Amino acid sequence: MPGEFFFMALGGLGVSLAGFAGLIAALTPKKAAASPVTKWRITHIVVWSLQLTFIGLGVVALYAIIEDATTTARVASGMAALIHVSRFRANRPGPAWPRENERRAAQWFTAVITLALAGNILVGSVGYLHAIMIVLLLGPASIFATGVREIFDDAFREAREERT
Repeated sequence: MPGEFFFMALGGLGVSLAGFAGLIAALTPKKAAASPVTKWRITHIVVWSLQLTFIGLGVVALYAIIEDATTTARVASGMAALIHVSRFRANRPGPAWPRENERRAAQWFTAVITLALAGNILVGSVGYLHAIMIVLLLGPASIFATGVREIFDDAFREAREERT
């Protein structure tokens, strides 16, 4: 498979990123640990990272079976699109989405990305599949980055309030 190392590397990154969910759990202040937002973040970092791992390693295995890069790219893109469709459930109204406008923006973003992922089913490009893998990495990575930023923003605010 052209770029086999890339798919294997992203599969490994997925496992590593799933492990970072434990870091979020450990760094989250105790009063926020049971919040729906924190639970949502940890769950989705793990699930979405493992989905990335499944697709990344699955591409290599699929190519070993099919032995055609174009068909492999089409099938893997279809699997990625189906997995991304499952992410619509993550955008349901509930306590994990305290701001409705952010939830709606996430829904639109998920819809646009799913359509873009599905585009490679027709094209069958390995390069396009590389881009798809990066897009799949953005979801859990952005949740992780947001979680870490908010943890330290809260800790900074609390420390400043204690000094005054």
